[in-house]
Amino acid sequence: MADDAPIALHDIAEACREAGYVVAAIDRGLEVSGAEDGGAFYLFPEGDWLQVRCQVFDPADLDQARSLDALFETIARAQFRLIGCRFGFDVLTGLWLVADLYPGFEPERLPAVLEQLAFVWSSLGEVLDAALKGTVVDEIALDAAFELEPDERPN
Repeated sequence: MADDAPIALHDIAEACREAGYVVAAIDRGLEVSGAEDGGAFYLFPEGDWLQVRCQVFDPADLDQARSLDALFETIARAQFRLIGCRFGFDVLTGLWLVADLYPGFEPERLPAVLEQLAFVWSSLGEVLDAALKGTVVDEIALDAAFELEPDERPN
């Protein structure tokens, strides 16, 4: 795509299909899913940007928590780790992982973004489940979620 070109959902859909994803048109965007895990990504044009989302918890999941404090603190700690995406919360639709792709983003690069979101989602699954139940994880547990060695920080 040229820097000033509007987002071409057709080109994005084609790049996803070529990478083996199943693509379907929805409202004002695309639903992209992998055949193996059944997880789905939702792609929506936002002005000249493309927003890619995957749902972490739906409202029914969030309703099971007595409080969302531990969940919000945990996602803030995870977000601080520069995970390459962000969390988005909507009262009506739940908690999402979101990647915002800049104007001129090349459609061929989208499968790598989907893989990154899937990696973050799967890595943080147990941590976020624990947070939904009220447990705020420490830095060591966040490191372990991403299979990182704990950092020996000076005092």
